[in-house]
Amino acid sequence: MRLPSDVVVGLFILCLCGLLWYLTTRFDSDLLGLVGGMPATAMPRLVIYIISALCLLVIINGWRSNGPAVGSFPAWQMWATEGLLGLVAISFRFLGLPLAFFAVCLLLPLLWGARDYGAILVFALLVPTAIYLIFRILLGLRFPVGPLSLIGM
Repeated sequence: MRLPSDVVVGLFILCLCGLLWYLTTRFDSDLLGLVGGMPATAMPRLVIYIISALCLLVIINGWRSNGPAVGSFPAWQMWATEGLLGLVAISFRFLGLPLAFFAVCLLLPLLWGARDYGAILVFALLVPTAIYLIFRILLGLRFPVGPLSLIGM
């Protein structure tokens, strides 16, 4: 039986999500988190649920598409994506969240062959803006904005 690599990766990430969810059960009671109306476990678990749901979609798609088998060599774009995300993670402290997400949303589609530059630019502008509006304005969370702090974000 040939096992598609997407299924293997998806199952691995689901196991990792299970481990991370278990670790959230070991969080200490956080009175400061309760003041804001949200326990300390809520946000990490929400992210874990979203990642798990997306992994299920990857697994289902992997079974349906009968993708490459385990052991196939990944495309060069996978390594370039890893490098780009690593560079963004390293520079996140200086770039801040909006500029880091803008860079990822702009460069990843280009790296993977998308050529609709107008749509890519709109995507690269809307995603960081939506994240900023949801997390900063709606939820009241603070995160680093890097050089954009000079203009009052």
